[in-house]
Parts: sequence; C-alpha cells; structure tokens
Amino acid sequence: MRFQLLGPVMGYAGERRIDLGSAKQRCVLAVLLLDAGRVVPIEQLIHRVWGEEPPRTVRSTLYSYVARIRSALREPDGQAAGTTVVRHAGGYVLEAGHERIDVHSFRRLTEAARVAGDGEAGGLLHTALGLWQDEALSGLTGAWVEGIRTRLDAERVAAALQYNDIRIALGEGEALLPELRSLMAFRPLDERLAGQLVTALYQAGRQVEALETYEAIRDRLVRELGIDPNPDLQALHRQVLSAAPALKGTSSREPEALTTVPRQLPALPTPFVGREPELSVLDEMISEGAESENAAVVAVIAGMGGVGKTWLALRWAYRHLGRFPDGQLHVDLRGFDHTEGPISPTAVLRGLLGALGVPPAAIPAGVHAQTGLYRSLVARKRMLIVLDNARDTAQVAPLLPGGPCCTTLITSRNTLAGLHTTSRTRALTLGAFADEDARGLLAERLGSDRLDDETDAVDAFLSHSAGLPLALGILATRAAAHPGFPLAVVAKELHDEATRLDALATGDLSTDLRAVFASSRSALDQEAARMFDLLGLVPSSDIGLDAAASLADLPPPRTRVLLHRLGAAHLVQQQNPGRYAMHDLVRLFAAEHGSMTLGVVARHCALRRLADFCLHTTYRADRLLSPHRETMGLPIPLEDRPSDVVHDAASALAWFEAEHGLIADVQSLAARHGWHALVWQLAWLSEPFLLRQGRYQDNLMAWRLALKAAEHLRDPGVSAPTLRFVGRALAMAREWPGAEAHPS
Repeated sequence: MRFQLLGPVMGYAGERRIDLGSAKQRCVLAVLLLDAGRVVPIEQLIHRVWGEEPPRTVRSTLYSYVARIRSALREPDGQAAGTTVVRHAGGYVLEAGHERIDVHSFRRLTEAARVAGDGEAGGLLHTALGLWQDEALSGLTGAWVEGIRTRLDAERVAAALQYNDIRIALGEGEALLPELRSLMAFRPLDERLAGQLVTALYQAGRQVEALETYEAIRDRLVRELGIDPNPDLQALHRQVLSAAPALKGTSSREPEALTTVPRQLPALPTPFVGREPELSVLDEMISEGAESENAAVVAVIAGMGGVGKTWLALRWAYRHLGRFPDGQLHVDLRGFDHTEGPISPTAVLRGLLGALGVPPAAIPAGVHAQTGLYRSLVARKRMLIVLDNARDTAQVAPLLPGGPCCTTLITSRNTLAGLHTTSRTRALTLGAFADEDARGLLAERLGSDRLDDETDAVDAFLSHSAGLPLALGILATRAAAHPGFPLAVVAKELHDEATRLDALATGDLSTDLRAVFASSRSALDQEAARMFDLLGLVPSSDIGLDAAASLADLPPPRTRVLLHRLGAAHLVQQQNPGRYAMHDLVRLFAAEHGSMTLGVVARHCALRRLADFCLHTTYRADRLLSPHRETMGLPIPLEDRPSDVVHDAASALAWFEAEHGLIADVQSLAARHGWHALVWQLAWLSEPFLLRQGRYQDNLMAWRLALKAAEHLRDPGVSAPTLRFVGRALAMAREWPGAEAHPS
C-alpha cells in the first residue's frame, strides 16, 4: 500500500486506487500520513483539519472519519493491509513505513542528495522531483493545509535549484529552460534562480538573451528592493560578457533528447464492423482541417456512452498511421469515471511531456508553463494526439497543440460546445448502429450460421439493444461463452423491460451498461439530473417541449435549457425541432433510477401533470377543429397552467399529428393509474382527428379503454353513449361481430 501527498491525496493497494472519502476525511488522513509513526493528539488533529472554530460535533465526526479510513485501508477481503490507524492515549498514530508515503520518500532522497557527490545526487534529486504530481495536498483547503503546502513547495524549489546546479555544471542547461522560466515567474527576485537562467541561456547559445535577462533582473532588484545584484550574480554577468569557457560546463555528453518515437495507441478493438460512412466523414473533416493554414486540426467524435466512439477513433487512427511519422499520443482522460474521476490537465500534461522525452525534473509545475512546453515540443511534428473520453472543454483545451502539423482526435459524451466557439473544431455525432451493421457485429462474433438458425432470437437482440454497440457486444459475449446454448436463452431475458438491463450487466464498471449510463448522469447538475429521471417516466417514445415542461413543473424556457444540457450529454436526442427522445436503453435506466430518487408521490404528481396537460391541450385542439361539435360526457377540470401550444385550427391539427401517439400512451397510463374520467375524456376528444385520419384501429383501442373506464365510473350519462361509440368504432374498424354486439 502506498500514499500520495505530493498532488491530490490518494492511496493505492497495488494498482487499485483506494476510495479515501470526502475532502475533510482525506485531510484527516493527510495529517496522520505527514506524522506517520508519531502520535497526533486529538486536539491538534482537530485544529489542523477544522481550524479555529470547529463544529460542536467535531469529535463524533472525527471518530467517524477515522473508522472509515481504517475500513478503506483494509484489503478487499477485509484483512489488515499492514497500514492502519491506531488509537493511543489522547490521539491517533498511523502505522506505515515512510517508504510508502511519497512526501517522506521525497525528503529522504533530498537529504541523501545533500551529502552525495554530484553524480549520485543528480539521480537522487531526479527521482525525488519525479514524485511530484501537482501542488502538494491539491484539492484540500484550510490554514494548516496552506502552511504545509507552502513549506513543501519551498522544499521542492530547493531540490530543483540543487538539481539545476548539477545539470548546469554538466553543461545541460538548455534542457532546463522551460522549468527555469516557470520558476522565475513565481520567484522573480530569487538571485540564485536568476543566475541559473542566465547560465542556461548562455549554454543554449543565446548569449544576447542571457545578457538581456541579467539586465532585466538587475533593474527589478534596484526598482523593487533598492539593491544591486549580489557578487555571485555580478561575477556571472562578467563571465557571460567575456564568454568564459567555464560556463559551458564539464560534461562531454549531449543533452538528453527523445530517441524513441511515441506509439501509444491501444490495440485496435476487434471485431470492428460497419461505420464506413462515419469513417468517410472523419476523412473529410480532417482533410479540410489540414488545408487550413496555421490552424491545428481538431476533430471531436461525440455520442452517448457505449456507442463506439473510441472504436471509431482507433479504427481511423490505424488506417492513417502513415500520416503521422513523428508518433501517436493517446490519453484516456477518464471524463466519466465515477470511481476515480477525470484526470486533471496538469497530470495529463506531465504524462505527455514524459512521453516526449522531458525528464520529470524539467517539467514545469504550472499548467500554463506545461502547456507552453508541450506545444513547443509538438509544434513542428506530424503527430496524432488522441484524447479519449473527455469530460468537458476545460479538460481538453490545455492539451490542444497550437501549430498546424498535429491532428487531435477527441472522443466525448459531451458536445464540447466551448471548443467550437474558440477554435476551428470539427464535430461528428455518432449514433446507434443500423440493423445491417448490428447484424454484422453479431455475425462476426457468433458466426452467420448460428444467426441464420435462430432468426427470432437475433431479432430480439437487435430490437432490444436498439443498435447500441456496447449492448450488442455484451449479448454476443454472453452467447459466445455458451456456444451450445440456444440464443433464445439470452433473448428471453430481454423481453421484460424490468429485467432487460440485468441481462446487459457485466460486473465490470468499464463495460456494464448501468455503470456507463450512471457515470453520464453523475456528470449532470442537480436540475438536469432531475429532468433526466423525470423523462424516464414518460410512457411514449418522445415528448414535446411543453409536455416536458408540465412533467417537470417548470416554464418551457427553463425546460428547454435543461433539455439542451441533456442533449449536449447525448442522453436525449432532438430528432425534430422541439421534440426530444431517449435511446430505449437510456430510457429504461432513467425510469429505474427515477424510481429510486424521485419517490412515489413525486412520480405520481409528475405523471398527473403530464396527463392533465395532454387532456387540456387535446380539449383545446378539439374545440378549434370542431367548434360546433356537441360537448358531452364528463366536465374538463380547470387547468393549472394555461398554455398557448394551440391557438388556431392549423396549430390544433399540427398538435394532433405530432402528439396522437402521446395521447394514446397517456390514456393507457391513466387506465393503469385508475384515472377513469381522464381515460374516457381522451377517447371522446381524440375521436374526430383519428376518424378524419383513417386511424380506425387507434380509435377502437381508445374506446375499448374508455369502455372499461365507464364501467368504473358507473355514470349512466357516460355508460350508455360509450356503448354506441364502441359499436361505431368496431364497425369502422370492420370488426363486424363485435359491432353487432354494440349497436351504434
């Protein structure tokens, strides 16, 4: 087990990252790790974590955090892992070897470097500085944290300065320039650092710039402190003026350089079928971008989780490796990883710079300096950079090259609209497989003969996966694991909506369909997440803006904003203006999740608002289309929120044409909930439109539901005419035996 404090507070058991809980809980652990092996008094622990004014319940909270930390430090089988928190009189001690904690390893290495010779010290400091992943204790706040962070940063700078002296003495100052410039930006009056920068510039063959840098530093010291440079810095100035040979260093080695071309693309997932139109679109997008002078080529593949964005990106990359002789970089940004979270840009940049041959000690500390160095290194290289699974624009913007030679391919569940407004980014939205490609994937995995032998089961696979490649892959994997079993065994599990997602569970968070959808939902803000859960209640395949607004009990403009957020996350699709749909499997997940988060009363009220909206709008549309039609039956209750969805005959007809499916689905929903009056009213109000359109079977289905509702209502003024309407509906649907039993 090992721990990281020189960056975000993290713990690892082997390669498994340990969940260390909330920021306060991580801060408790950080206090104990910094004093590992020593008792930390409870009062001191409280003061460090909560400051001068801790809450009244601080002790119980602390005990809870310690218990959780102990639990987290155990192995998955519950056994002790050799690292634990022990209670001593008046305090706690964390028992762990210092070699397991990066800050103690850093201090041990730097202490050893102080007494070692330059050759050994350089290696020790190189290792020590490589332990830093970000600023110390990043993600934590508080007075004690800030003090520790400042102290550790001073130790890092001291180690870096010693390391710089060793590298400069070996004549390797040029490689240090990015880090030296970054440090000077934060320590503009540090004369030792200034001397290193001047010497490094001279070793890089930039004597004039070295002299200009000295003059700028001298002017700053005079202006801000009223002093001249110290004697050592003045002596260095004279050496630069005279081109003293000693400034070149003593090493005959060439500075370290990248000797291996990075080839970081993962293996191409197999099998890969279809997507030829999308690959052609990518070709066109990237070719058009390459024709633009002085502009980086950036293409985004966006789509819902499980749709195959990474597969498409890698397939395109492998087809065009010859375009990128200087290498390919690949980073999984973990944008929707709900266990570890997205990788920070600075952590990604450290990895990219390392792949480009930059030693850890030469990597600047700040993200802006890192970005500048990264862009400088790739500026003239013909490289492909694949940024996979991006969370948002803020995560990828620092990772984009600046010059025209590189091509960047980004995959994301979000549209990354911010990139499109700030750069010439081209985007491809990836949808589900067409049936032909879906069948091709199954044939590739299971064999055409097996598919031909069980066409009904294959049709079930295609229908219930709704073309989602991940779902198809899961079904194919399950079927391939039991080649002697009929495909119908797996297909049977798909027929029931309540258990369909269970049939697509894998137990692996990276491929489990529920986990994929849950990670997309967790990236939403609270309001959009509520909208997502509510849409899972909708009984129809799509919904209009005003209906969604009634469902959510929000004004239509606010509802539109939330639906656009869901659209940007590819959790809904706007297939026609003002109409929103969910992929079938996403809708099942939303319904399942909503059943756990919304509560029975909230779900009931939301569905009733939707049903009432449907009733009132249908009533108004019927009045506009048939103003002289007799009003009969049950009274329409007053509406809570007047709507201007329909305002004349044309808009009324458009409403019926767009929403006749919703009306039927809401009528069935109302029947299941026992809203009998509403069931009857929707049949009566929708009948003229359905007959005018020749939808006789739809009209018959509506009146059959109304007949059952009338039996519950026990209102003679409703029951008698209902029998006539049912008889007429049967006759118009040409179901003569039934029509004779219900004369119209």
